[in-house]
Amino acid sequence: MSDAATLKSTAGKWWVQVRGRAFGPYSIEQMAQFLAEGRVRPNTLVSDNGDTNWTEARRIMALRGLRKPQAANDAEEAANVFVHAEIISGAWNGFMAALESMGHVCEMSPGLWLVRTRFSAGVIRNTLSQTLERGDRFIVVDASRDRLAWFNLGPEVDVRISKVWNGPLREEPVR
Repeated sequence: MSDAATLKSTAGKWWVQVRGRAFGPYSIEQMAQFLAEGRVRPNTLVSDNGDTNWTEARRIMALRGLRKPQAANDAEEAANVFVHAEIISGAWNGFMAALESMGHVCEMSPGLWLVRTRFSAGVIRNTLSQTLERGDRFIVVDASRDRLAWFNLGPEVDVRISKVWNGPLREEPVR
């Protein structure tokens, strides 16, 4: 891997490696957005040319300080968000630090929190997912904005959620 001080994108373009495949080029503005959304993590490999010089994003001086989560465009007002998590790995400390960075947190019961935040459900999901490991999962319900996001529930649950969340109401029997 390259030294962070020598890896500079002279053309202002960056590539990101995901599961061994290179994606890009991306501008510094796009990289900032990916970092804010959690799509690029500190340990994600990035390059200034897409072929060589793959280095962890945290080691790139030009990318440092860009990872702060950003409020969603439609999130001018604070929202009430519920987060339910099942964490089987040892990731509790990182998860809780990330959750508490999003706003005021109230633990309602083990694994269930209420968060008062300006961040969208998607930003919360992307930020929290970066702290977890295989087998951990969670769901984010934005009660104020009628939004839902989840992580690692599986494709069959994805389908069931989609059918119910925006599906029609069940007809009530006529009395």
